[in-house]
Amino acid sequence: MTTISYRPEVQRARTLRQRLSLNRLDYLRELRRLAAIMSQAELASQLGVKQPTIHSALRTAAKMADPVPGFSGASPYEITQRYATGELTRAQLVDELSRWAYPSEAPTGGFDPFLVTTSGSFDEVGRARSEGLIDGAIYDAILDRAVDSSQ
Repeated sequence: MTTISYRPEVQRARTLRQRLSLNRLDYLRELRRLAAIMSQAELASQLGVKQPTIHSALRTAAKMADPVPGFSGASPYEITQRYATGELTRAQLVDELSRWAYPSEAPTGGFDPFLVTTSGSFDEVGRARSEGLIDGAIYDAILDRAVDSSQ
């Protein structure tokens, strides 16, 4: 597996980009939670935005998965993002991703299995490694623990 090499001076921007993505997820999930206890108009007023803005955000939020109980995210990739931004320790990351219930590989229906990624699969951990969110040692630790627990 190839890991992309990044310039060290770009690391802060990379971390902020991941944080931006997670902030959006957290914001939309929080809006969805609040919309269950207050009207869109009241929510818009409290947040200082227009009601159509809330309506649009809630349409997007409705499509988003909640974090899996006992985990820090809704997917292995989200969990690695939280690690990369400092929300999780290495031990927490390895623990969560070694306990994750990765789906078995589904039939590809004639498509190239290397081009089809099942949501929540171990491929997301590989993607995180190739994008520099985790390193090879962490990848191997997750893989080793996941294999040990499945036996």
